[in-house]
Amino acid sequence: MISIRFSPKTVVLTLSLVLVTWISRAADESPKKTLFLPKSPVAAAYVLARLSNKELIEAPRSEFVYVALIQRAGLDRKYRLEALEGLAKVRGTDTLSELIVAMSDLDQKGEESIPVLRELIVLLVQIPSTDLTRKRANLETLATQSQLPLGRQAGYAALLTSDRAIQSMLQSVESDSAKYEDLILSVSLLRDPALRGGFYSILQPLITKTDADQLRRAAITAIVAVPGHESEVFTALATLVKAGIERAVTVDSIQRIPRKFWSKEQSGPLLSHLMTSLKEMPDDQRTGPEATSQFQLASDLLLLLPQESSKEAAKALRAVGVSVFVLRTVHEQMIYDKTLLVVEAGKPVEIILMNEDTMPHNLVIVTPGSAEVIGKAAEKMGAESDAQGRTYVPDSDKIFQATKMIEAGQQGKLSFMAPSEPGEYTYLCTFPGHSIRMQGTLVIVKDVEAYLASRSLIAEPKVTEWTPSDFTGLLDKSSATRNLAGGKENFTKLACVQCHKLGQEGAAYGPELTDALKRMKMDRASLLTEILEPSKVIGDRYKNYSFELTNGDELAGMIMKEDAESLTVQTGPSDALIQTLKKTQIKKREPQTSSLMPMGLLNLLSKEQVLDLIGYIEAGGKLSDHSHAH
Repeated sequence: MISIRFSPKTVVLTLSLVLVTWISRAADESPKKTLFLPKSPVAAAYVLARLSNKELIEAPRSEFVYVALIQRAGLDRKYRLEALEGLAKVRGTDTLSELIVAMSDLDQKGEESIPVLRELIVLLVQIPSTDLTRKRANLETLATQSQLPLGRQAGYAALLTSDRAIQSMLQSVESDSAKYEDLILSVSLLRDPALRGGFYSILQPLITKTDADQLRRAAITAIVAVPGHESEVFTALATLVKAGIERAVTVDSIQRIPRKFWSKEQSGPLLSHLMTSLKEMPDDQRTGPEATSQFQLASDLLLLLPQESSKEAAKALRAVGVSVFVLRTVHEQMIYDKTLLVVEAGKPVEIILMNEDTMPHNLVIVTPGSAEVIGKAAEKMGAESDAQGRTYVPDSDKIFQATKMIEAGQQGKLSFMAPSEPGEYTYLCTFPGHSIRMQGTLVIVKDVEAYLASRSLIAEPKVTEWTPSDFTGLLDKSSATRNLAGGKENFTKLACVQCHKLGQEGAAYGPELTDALKRMKMDRASLLTEILEPSKVIGDRYKNYSFELTNGDELAGMIMKEDAESLTVQTGPSDALIQTLKKTQIKKREPQTSSLMPMGLLNLLSKEQVLDLIGYIEAGGKLSDHSHAH
């Protein structure tokens, strides 16, 4: 225990004077600042806690500053990595040891530290198993003695990552229900899909276990993180909801299952149950978390019903619910899962963006008619954050609402009052290269029912997962028979034009397409295969690399030029995303096996539209006089 030999009043006054002196100097002096910290860890923490994030980042590095950087919420990952390395040098240890110590310290601070603890868990489970094995005793302490459930779960996730011995780990905790529950909940923290997959046979019987409510809730939460059994899990969880068993946790878990695995046969009965539950709920509870979650699930289930049934159910649902929308990004397709949201003018709205893709996305709502202007402005921006911590969001009065950039697996939320006047606003992702393809419409109306009745319920776009075999025998005809104007239109809508040069259109980020078929000896089937399976063959010039820099930053992009001392890397289709790195700045680089071109690019097109697009590429971007519509 550290004691400070001053009265509390004297300590506060002294530390406040130190803090004020440093901040006033920081405002007037050059970036080289001096921060006088007390020798006591408690007193130093008091001073540092009163610095803003910007002031803390700029503070001269020391052991106390490194600790503060690790524990401070809202900082970029690179500062935590820098601090872990700094502490390891100061204390003569290693970064893994310091990471475990930091997690233990945060655990002692209670629930307020959970957001930062989650960030550190991501770092922990990415560490190679051989390194984790050397710290097994420390990880066991984390798993068994942490106060916060999340801390214990992190310990178990690290132990599983280290030795991959699922059965022996289960046997070690089976006599202690609390430890067993923590182990089950750690499944969702595991990074390796194969390791998560090994838990299915364990979790499946637990979700119906009637003599252990806590364990059953843990299994319901964890089982949706197990790959390969999504359809069976949806059916099992839907059955639980309809039976009124663990409704709150089960509804939340269902929403984490990709919608393509949802059963249409189960959707109608499940929706009816949710509607009954919402109607029976007291009015003052209909804006609470449980009601909101049920309303979100019910809204998504509407999309699986026949059009007429969906229309009637939507009207009934709006009568009992609140205007909450959940937007999801579709994995590796660079689209939102909904392209139309209809809200009542002047009413509160909440939109939750869940990023289920592998790349970052945001949600920016812009005033009517300004999507193209905002998209182009974002293309020219660097990656600097604005005052609200948002990147690639132009400073414009045409921006109505915008989230921060949401990383893969994370979610963001917009809560706002809908405009009082009707209008059609556009929502889009402004990450460079995404804005043309990732768009939808937020319609503001006086009467939602009248609007939907006037145009019927808008059906979700038909999604077809095309394969090369679907076009066998259809690629023999030349471009002369195709609707080239339609091909050109989709070349733009699909954002191909943002990455590929075709005739006089497009950008030279990806491969040149003007003479692509000539290079492929007029093999249209091979061209289509490369579009449908973009990661099958990747030329060396267009291979994507991930880079880990010495300052803790990470980036991914294509290498445009390399010499003995530097690399020129382009991380997106905008010229603003080209940067030159000294090789001394690069800690590690690794080639990626996946293409930058998204999969499922053609999934929203009909078969005729796909053929028109191939025809337009074959024509080199030229429209012939005989171009016609089908």
